[in-house]
Amino acid sequence: LLGSVIGAPETWGLDAAFPAAFVALLGPHIRKRPGQVAAVVGAALAVAFTPIAPAGVPLLVAAFAVIPGWLVGRGEAAA
Repeated sequence: LLGSVIGAPETWGLDAAFPAAFVALLGPHIRKRPGQVAAVVGAALAVAFTPIAPAGVPLLVAAFAVIPGWLVGRGEAAA
């Protein structure tokens, strides 16, 4: 809507804003085991799918890493 007014995000340094915000939100979650499992599985899936999948697909596949993290958290809650 305001893209022509704002201009290129690189000139404002906004190209790094989203990844920085994501890392800031991720920090507290990887202190516990379920978050660590999800992070490792997600990174492995993203790296594995990068050479064989179209752009954007590795990120979507890595999002499924929340499932093993959720299962680990569920198992710890039951113990």
